[in-house]
Amino acid sequence: MAFGTPPAYMGFVGFVRFEFPADKLVVRATSADVRLSQDITKPDVIDGRYDRSVYQLGPKIVEGSVEYPAIMSDTDPAARLYRACVGRESSGERFGQLKNSNLFDLGVRYTSQFAEFRYKDCLVNQWKFSAAQSDTIKINCDLLGKSREKDSNIGNMTEGVDGFPRNSRIVTWNDVVVNIKAGDDLNISGEYIRNFECTVNNNAERYYSFNGLLEPQDIAVKKRDIDGSMTLLGRHAALGEYAETNQQRCSEDSEVQFGYNLTTGECDSTFLVTLPNIVFRIEELALTNDLFETTVQWHAFPDVLDLDSSTYLTT
Repeated sequence: MAFGTPPAYMGFVGFVRFEFPADKLVVRATSADVRLSQDITKPDVIDGRYDRSVYQLGPKIVEGSVEYPAIMSDTDPAARLYRACVGRESSGERFGQLKNSNLFDLGVRYTSQFAEFRYKDCLVNQWKFSAAQSDTIKINCDLLGKSREKDSNIGNMTEGVDGFPRNSRIVTWNDVVVNIKAGDDLNISGEYIRNFECTVNNNAERYYSFNGLLEPQDIAVKKRDIDGSMTLLGRHAALGEYAETNQQRCSEDSEVQFGYNLTTGECDSTFLVTLPNIVFRIEELALTNDLFETTVQWHAFPDVLDLDSSTYLTT
């Protein structure tokens, strides 16, 4: 018996691929909702009718996010996508903008027929690293792009045997590295920390012109925000006191290091980020019948232009 038409297309045959000028990365995504959308509004006009008679097209918007778990492999994309978010031009007419090498097309195959697209001229607007006790390390990339085009030549994945990715263990909470350095002698390691997050936000914005299109002429990044939080097991008295005395210092030289360093046995996956000049907020306290925890928010104020250099990023 033949099944009906159209058939039931399954999403597991799809994939997401970041296509940088010099390299391509296939991400083993847990979610990917990058899409093309367009608003259609119905303005109020006075025309002697009780039905609406005009409609207005909005701009075509390419945006969405891709989330994936960090994996124990030398092809782990964490470092490359982090660089794509933080790597900016330090000179020239594009000073302050993302490096051309960090702009990319996003190839997405949803199914094997009629649903293969390339999202053009994309950038990582927001990059987020999150780790929680008893869980995996999750990395989320929020993307903006200029346009979408159909492409029946997206093709197959290229890693591993027969085009499929080889098996790799997901990085879990026991592999997480978190180190806090504040002041002259305050050092906090991961034993105190149950949850950790870091978000780099480029605050990108689309800019339109009379280019005859409903898509932006350019997308430019603005001043970025680097923020994070961590949940501690109980309260760390020294860190709490350090935050309470922020007014006694005219600048900060504290550091937050996070990531994972897996170089034992057959593992070869290292991703360590060091963020300088951290200002810690006073901890958040709440009394409940459950485990006593405190949450500390923090903000980074780098005085360097190259956060993707070997000084601040180890891969």
